[in-house]
Amino acid sequence: MHFRKATSGETHQILKLSSEVAYEASIGYVSRKSEYPSQMTMSFLSRGGYYLVAVEDDIIKGWILLGESLNTFENEMIGFISELYVIPKHRKQQLGYELMRNALSVFKQNNIHKVQLNVFEGNLAKNLYKKMGFQEISTLMEISLKGKNQ
Repeated sequence: MHFRKATSGETHQILKLSSEVAYEASIGYVSRKSEYPSQMTMSFLSRGGYYLVAVEDDIIKGWILLGESLNTFENEMIGFISELYVIPKHRKQQLGYELMRNALSVFKQNNIHKVQLNVFEGNLAKNLYKKMGFQEISTLMEISLKGKNQ
């Protein structure tokens, strides 16, 4: 298994799966039919983000989308992980961990001292992030007013 930056062709193939990946990562919160995940990812890529892929025998088994962003609270550049995905038949092989480890190594080599990510409540990857030392720093809450008489 080796880890490397995705080619433009591989990036294009991964982008075709963005709605399905977002649906799964959001535990169904984002619709499979939504165009928003693809648009959001394209915006992230246009700002210098890229996919790091896990490849074995020319087969992509998973990927992580990473980039850099300005943390306006501390006025410093931080690493940001926008997406982590392992193809279902290749799960339970520590690929998520290895992709994360490789991404954190890339950030460290680029003199990035903090890395952030967002994760939906109920996403099992949250356990991996906590094991790797990520800490919760914010909570997004929501209320639906549809159908409420207030």
